[in-house]
Amino acid sequence: MQALGLIETIGLVVAIESADAMLKAADVTLLEKTFVGGGLVSIAVTGEVAAVKAAVDAGAAAVRQISNSLLVSQHVIPRPSEELENVMVSVTVLRTLETEIEKPAKVKTTAKVETKIEKSIPEDEQVSIEKELDDPNKEAIDKMVIEKGLEEALEALKKLKVIKLRNLARDYKDFGIAGRLISKADKQMLLAEFKAYYGK
Repeated sequence: MQALGLIETIGLVVAIESADAMLKAADVTLLEKTFVGGGLVSIAVTGEVAAVKAAVDAGAAAVRQISNSLLVSQHVIPRPSEELENVMVSVTVLRTLETEIEKPAKVKTTAKVETKIEKSIPEDEQVSIEKELDDPNKEAIDKMVIEKGLEEALEALKKLKVIKLRNLARDYKDFGIAGRLISKADKQMLLAEFKAYYGK
């Protein structure tokens, strides 16, 4: 994350007006909109330091045009700690994932039959699965889901490090998380998205 710009307002309408002004004023990316509570709404953007400063100033000015009393605070963090990326994951993405996790996965009948048989996989086949996952790609996972079933594929994916899961997620066109959000997604989020992708 290069720079982080934050604006907190009272009410959603002015928050949207602020976000619109920020995105039009400079080359920044909208990270999230958060309902803090008590009518407070926080908007976060990221980008180059100068662009974020310009965007936050424009967003604050847009809120002041509506009413000075509706702007609670504005702030720019030039080089935020990498640890903040874990905090700044989109709330919308989290809610979507929670919904997907609650839904039972739709698994094809053939996959269910194969899942029952998978318990007796010979050791040499298990070794080949591990070799495929040394450098995982979409084709290898597709093949694993077809041959071994969704649950076996998910178990194999759980053994991967987060960075490999993020790189793998970028191979998918219709993946539930895209762009910069993949870089911020944790292991649980990524696994939930793989489950949702193959559960369709």
